[in-house]
Amino acid sequence: MKKNYRSLTKQERKEILNKYYQTDMGKINKNRFLRLLIYGILCITYSLVLIIEQLIKNSSLWNYIMALVMLIFGLVFLIGRHKLIIRSINYYLVKNK
Repeated sequence: MKKNYRSLTKQERKEILNKYYQTDMGKINKNRFLRLLIYGILCITYSLVLIIEQLIKNSSLWNYIMALVMLIFGLVFLIGRHKLIIRSINYYLVKNK
């Protein structure tokens, strides 16, 4: 039977996550996941600052579109990070039964 990360209890998830981050690949991926989190938060924050600035200045539509695109990229970074974490931990669970 194939284990799935989502079907585990909260305590089991923490244990598996800690075991995964002890491996060599887990250490490398932890840095990558952290980088994706930082990029996503920076994109979202900067896009919100741009939107607020454009509301104050009453700028053109192009500036709103650029801020919206940056907001979408930030959300893609965060959602993609989450999916990559789930996929890599599922692979770890299957590999190390």
